[in-house]
This record gives sequence, C-alpha cells and structure tokens, in this order.
Amino acid sequence: MKTNLLKLWAAGVMFTILLGACGRGERNDDTLLDQFLEADAGNEQLTQFEDDGAEAALDSRVADSEVAGLLSSGGCATVTRDTLSTPRRITIDFGAVNCLCRDGRYRRGMVYVDYTGQRGVPGSTATLSYSGYFVNDRGISGSRTISYSSSPGGNPQRTNTYNITVTPPNQSGSYNRQGQRVREKIAGDGTASLLDDVYLISGSGTGSRTGGLTYSHTILTPLRREGSCAWTVSGSIQFSRNNRLTRTLDFGNGSCDDQATVSNGTRTRTISLP
Repeated sequence: MKTNLLKLWAAGVMFTILLGACGRGERNDDTLLDQFLEADAGNEQLTQFEDDGAEAALDSRVADSEVAGLLSSGGCATVTRDTLSTPRRITIDFGAVNCLCRDGRYRRGMVYVDYTGQRGVPGSTATLSYSGYFVNDRGISGSRTISYSSSPGGNPQRTNTYNITVTPPNQSGSYNRQGQRVREKIAGDGTASLLDDVYLISGSGTGSRTGGLTYSHTILTPLRREGSCAWTVSGSIQFSRNNRLTRTLDFGNGSCDDQATVSNGTRTRTISLP
C-alpha cells in the first residue's frame, strides 16, 4: 500500500513539473513572438524608404542632384548614374558616417539600383542591393526587386519581392524577412516629388530570427504609406507562428505617428516604431 502511494505521489510530482514546463514553454514562445513582431514592425519601416529613392532616381524628369536632395536633409547623399552598363546602374551613396535623411533616420553606406526601363513603365524592373549599409545603426543586407505594372483600377503599381536581413546594433543575431509587397500608388504620380506620394500596400511573407524562431505574416487591411510621413499611417498585419500563436499588428487610423498596437485577441498593447 505504501509503495502504491509513493508511486502515485511521484507521478503527481512529475505531472506538475511537466505541466509547469509546458506552461513556461508556451509563455516563452508567446514572449518571443511578441519581441520578434515588435522588431519586425520596426524593420518594416526601415527598408521601404529605399524603394521610394529608387523610384525617384528612375524618373527621367529628376536630375541626380535633385534625387539626392529628396533623400537627404543636409545634402550628404550623392547619386551617380552609369548609363553604359547592362543593366543600367544607379548608386546612392550616403557616405561613411551617418547621414540625416528626409524620413528623420540616419543612413550610411551604399544602395545600388540595377534597372531596365523607366519608372512606372509596365515591364520595367529594378533590383536594389546594399554595401556597408546601415539605417539607424541597423545593418541591412540582401536584395529587393521591383517590377512595374498597372493595378486593375489603372493606377501605377509596383511589386516588391524582397529577401532582407536586418542586424540590430550591439546585438548578436539578426532578423531575416522574405516576401512580396504590392504597392499601388493612389496619389502623387503626377509629380516628381516623393512627399505627395500615397500607397496602399498588400502582400505576405515569412521571417526568422537567429536562434530558430520563424513566423509567417499576411497583410489583413492594406497598409497606407504617405510620402510626407516616416511611418505607416494605417492598416494591419497578422502574424502567426506554427499556426498556433497569432498576433495582429495595427498601425492606426491614419495619424502620422510612431505608434502601433499589438493584439492577441484578448490583450492589446501599444508599441513605438523606430
């Protein structure tokens, strides 16, 4: 009888330990996804500015010096154009030290834009790559390919296929983002300025972080980007891990600010974007 009681007691202790371990594992997964989502939300903001710069550089109406002025606040960026190579190449050089840019972020290093055709012409393409490139001291590597077309409603549209790695400053490890963004321009195409451009963005993708955390995401409500604002002003993205943990990132109702919310269905918290 005593032996049976000891066995039952041991089984109960083991079950309690396993239950606690599972609970801790789920909480850790939950926390990791929150941390990753917050970092990814910031990375979303950091790597779209270059698309706009490439589009301005591809516009035959805009001189190289004007493109540089559109990108950097103090004229620290330079733009050069190689019209003899195939494909053609535009080099955007932000210099070796941090350069204050139009979106209020600091950049250094170079962005290469290899292209065929011209801005907005269906069938034209541009591929962006990076050399020693940093945004707010976050290292950016990888590539982005832009393909131009027209939306079903007749608006200019570009499809951006990307594979980008972001390495935060003073941290070990990095974040990788892969996917596709379809950017429909609904305003501002009649001018060379970036400030009056307005885009609606849809798409989906995957991501991972050093250490094995992976996720998938889908834009639920089109993201609205305005050239006069450094952040996404509205729209939402749903993130999920292993089809189990799900979060919704909401950029708000149209105000130009660095605030967004993260919700798991029962709890909502506010985060600040870089």
